[in-house]
Amino acid sequence: MAAKTEWVKLQILSGAAGLSFLGSALTTFAVVLRDKDTAGAAGVALLFLCMLVPSVLFSPFAGLLADKYSTRVFMPPLLITMSLCSFSLALDLPAWWAFIALFIGATANTGVSAAFNALIPSLATREDLARATGMQTTFTALGSMMAPALGGILVDTTGYVWPFVIDGVSFLILTFTILILKVNRVPMTEHEEGSLKALAGVKFVFQDKLIRSIVILITVLVISLGVIQVGEVFLLIDELGATPLIYGLVGAIFAFGAILGGLFTTLKKVPLRYHLRIVTVAILMIVVVVFTIARAHHWWVVMSFGFIGGICMSLLNSYGIGFIQNRTAENVRARVMSTFNALITFGNVAATGIAGASIAIFGVRNVFQAAAVIGLVILLIFGPAVLKAGKNYGREELDK
Repeated sequence: MAAKTEWVKLQILSGAAGLSFLGSALTTFAVVLRDKDTAGAAGVALLFLCMLVPSVLFSPFAGLLADKYSTRVFMPPLLITMSLCSFSLALDLPAWWAFIALFIGATANTGVSAAFNALIPSLATREDLARATGMQTTFTALGSMMAPALGGILVDTTGYVWPFVIDGVSFLILTFTILILKVNRVPMTEHEEGSLKALAGVKFVFQDKLIRSIVILITVLVISLGVIQVGEVFLLIDELGATPLIYGLVGAIFAFGAILGGLFTTLKKVPLRYHLRIVTVAILMIVVVVFTIARAHHWWVVMSFGFIGGICMSLLNSYGIGFIQNRTAENVRARVMSTFNALITFGNVAATGIAGASIAIFGVRNVFQAAAVIGLVILLIFGPAVLKAGKNYGREELDK
């Protein structure tokens, strides 16, 4: 952990990472829109799998390498690889190349995410780590909110080339930012015998009861929200009579809520002893949001509670991830965060599969209500342990 939080470097890094996220969202928007007619529904699903599956498959090895090598050695080659993959999508190459480029880019991104998440604690103190995470969440949410509109304008006015070019440039900007700022997490050169293993992060997550509880809670909530993301279009347009414009506004307002939540986390220094209480309340509120949306009688209910859901998801990310980073041993931090990212990605994949099959069989409202009930049950199982641990988290603050 850093002795002093380097806010300027964190702000510049978060801005560069947010730009990179915006570029990636533009690529997703453009490649799906470009290839949907030739690839069909199955092909579009495969495009998404190419972007998601590498995180699940390669996260243990990505985390191991991120722990073994310094940030300045490990991240730039991967970012340049991602840049080249994005630039290649702008070329007039056969349709099958998109699947390969997306898979290679996502594989490189698995290592980048692990290294970046492990780097942040070296720039922030223990007390400021959640605030640093909140800053990242804010810039990420900004990218989410801007990408669809910017992507639509670019594709409509210039075609499909510029979204891919912007994405490629954004990775180069992040590369130069890391090098110019001279930020670096030194490699883990001292290890206990046999500790430098790819699955050490998985072992650490599931042996620590508290981290395991929080990871399971967040993963289940990701699945619940993922089901909402897949089924929302059917609820809004087919059941509530919303227009495509309203559907787009609902997504933008959710992202706006996430921005506000991230800003609160960044600007307000909350004592450590309250962090896990915020995590628990945020999870409970997300369950309420999912259930309320399932029972919505008008699209404004979905819009309003989606805004609340965005705030709560941002708080959950900031304080939950901050806690995991604080509690994780330094020599396995990249592998633990890589494991966490893999589980979240698995949750997204599972949500997509579950929602696609179950909505067709049981109806969108019933599936949403089931997701809320499952989330509540998991909260009742694991929530008490999280709240109990929260009483002692940051205990040294009280002793000062």
